Amino acid sequence: MEVETYNGWENKFTWLIHLHLSNEERLMNEITALVAGEPNDGSAGRLIEMWVKIALTNWLTSLPGRNKLHDEEMRLFAWDLVGSALAYADWVRLVEMVIGEAQTSDNLFTLTLSRSILNSQQFQQQAQILMSEATSLYAAADVLKDWFEVQVDAWIAAPASRQWKRSPISAVASDLIQNTYTLIFWEHVARAFRPGY
Repeated sequence: MEVETYNGWENKFTWLIHLHLSNEERLMNEITALVAGEPNDGSAGRLIEMWVKIALTNWLTSLPGRNKLHDEEMRLFAWDLVGSALAYADWVRLVEMVIGEAQTSDNLFTLTLSRSILNSQQFQQQAQILMSEATSLYAAADVLKDWFEVQVDAWIAAPASRQWKRSPISAVASDLIQNTYTLIFWEHVARAFRPGY
């Protein structure tokens, strides 16, 4: 999957990591302190990667006793990551995969969405209803994309739905977030938290 540069960063996902980690002073100071003791950008990037993955996983799973200090930032962060993943998915190809006209895609987000639809009876039924009312392949893609965006928005807004780990939307959102991690240039995010960058 090819993603283009974004706002001077390698891609939108790398930019989003930096944006969210530097947008709030308390969080920015925490990340700056995290990388301060590590002179190597690669190792510092891995520290940020671990911090992000733990913070988002804790927020996604609502683990009791977790540090809730950054919950609002993680909520917005998750929403941006999933929303960006949906924006990068190839929706026409997804529809082709769902209706059996295509077998695969080189787009990781499209594959994740396809698997989520095919593995969930609830998603299959909804996709069939939406696509059956569409007048073309492109209209079906637009309707399916809009439906997923509404589901993600509702999931982000309602903490109770996030806590139900077996819900199809929780699973697909978590999988899409995991997909974004593979596209992030963590060492470049770490470098941006260095003095004089």
